[in-house]
Amino acid sequence: MTPTPDEPALELPGLVRDRAAEGRAKAAATRARKVAEAEVAAVDPVARVVLDLPLAHLDRVFDYAVPVAMADGAVPGTRVKVRFGGQDVDGFVVGRAAASDHDGRLTPLRRLVSAEPVLSPAVATLCERVAARYAGVSADVRRLAVPPRHATTEKEPTRPEPLLAYDAGDAERAWAAYPAAAPFLGHLRSGHPPRAVWSAGPGEDWPALLAHLAATALAAGRGLWSACPTTATWRASTPP
Repeated sequence: MTPTPDEPALELPGLVRDRAAEGRAKAAATRARKVAEAEVAAVDPVARVVLDLPLAHLDRVFDYAVPVAMADGAVPGTRVKVRFGGQDVDGFVVGRAAASDHDGRLTPLRRLVSAEPVLSPAVATLCERVAARYAGVSADVRRLAVPPRHATTEKEPTRPEPLLAYDAGDAERAWAAYPAAAPFLGHLRSGHPPRAVWSAGPGEDWPALLAHLAATALAAGRGLWSACPTTATWRASTPP
C-alpha cells in the first residue's frame, strides 16, 4: 500500500527492532523476577504463617519458604499472600526459622502485602487463647483484633511522639495522701524496677493516680507498667 503525501512511510525494520528489544527486556525482567522468587533467603528461610481461614482443622501454623526478594520485609507481624488449596489466601507471618519440620519442598510466599508489622506476638497469643477459651477459630478473633489495612494511611510517615509536659511535683501532690508513695516514685525516677500493691479507697480517682505513675515512669525512660483498677500492682521495666 502506497502512503499518501500526508502520511509518512512506516519504517518497518526499525519498528520491528524496537518491538523485539522491548520483548527481550520484558522477558529478562520476568526471568529475573522468577529467579528472585525461586531463590530462598539465606538467613531464616522459613516463614511460619497463620492463615485467614475459618476452619478449625486449619487453625495452626504453616511453613512457607521466604524468597530473597521478601527476606527483609517478611518479618513477624506482616501481612502476606500464600498459595493454599489452589488459591491465594491471606495470612500473617508469626515467626521466622532456620529450618522446618516439613520434609518436602516448601511453597514460597506468594506476595508481601505490606512490610508494616501489625500483628504483635502478644495479640497473636491473645487471639489463640480467646479462640481456645470459646471453642472458636483464631482467624475469626484476629479479624476483629487487627484492623483492615489502609494503604494510604500506611504510606504516610509516622509522626514523632510529642514531648511529655511533666512536672515531678504533680505526682507528689497527687499521691500525698499515701506516705509510702514518695519512696515508690523516687525509685521510679532513679531507674529501679520497683513493685508495689495499692488498694484504692472509695471514691478515689484511681485513673488519675495511675496516669501520674505512667508519666513518672515515661519521664524516667522506663518501660511498661501494669495495673488493675481497684487493687493495683505496678511493675516498671526497662524498654526493649
